[in-house]
Amino acid sequence: MDTKSRIMETAFKLFLEKGFADVSLNEIIKASNITTGGFYYHFDSKDTLLVEVIKKYIFNYFNSTIEQIRDFEGTPKEKLKTVILSIVGDDSTIDKTTQLVESAEKIDYRVLHLLLLEGVQKYDIISEHYTEFYYNLLDFNKDVLKEGIAQGVIRSDIDITDLALVIQTIMVGTVIMWIGMPAMPLEERMESNMNQLWDYMKK
Repeated sequence: MDTKSRIMETAFKLFLEKGFADVSLNEIIKASNITTGGFYYHFDSKDTLLVEVIKKYIFNYFNSTIEQIRDFEGTPKEKLKTVILSIVGDDSTIDKTTQLVESAEKIDYRVLHLLLLEGVQKYDIISEHYTEFYYNLLDFNKDVLKEGIAQGVIRSDIDITDLALVIQTIMVGTVIMWIGMPAMPLEERMESNMNQLWDYMKK
């Protein structure tokens, strides 16, 4: 692993453990086993590092997941369920190897989402990426609905944009419930929500 990648991965792990504010630049430098000069060769500040870490380990992963599921050979209903479970990490994923770091160490996805929200509140650039991601997810949901209508499994008398927004609201709300109520299995809750929504929109 090259030095820049090592710094980013080390910082990401520290951010997950302590949050952005409680990780000092000196701590990142020490844990990365580099000099201060070595750090500034690759990044001009801790904030610059943070933004690059969020882009690489979170948003790139989220958006690539959506693109992979576009080619997923399943029903529209299965696609909607799979995309959100893949993005947030369902309950089984928490105890398995994550795809987010090169060393393939385990990550608690609840912590990941809380970290992301912290970044959105503090950094405009992260907020912009967050907004871009949600528009990407909305487009995905609309495409799945169009596919379902073309296949004759979803009603054609619905407003695709309005329904895609409802689906996205359910997805985001389910994730927030999962963070606040971890005893409630995410997959079980998502399955229940999607079944009720599907009963409304199926043909």
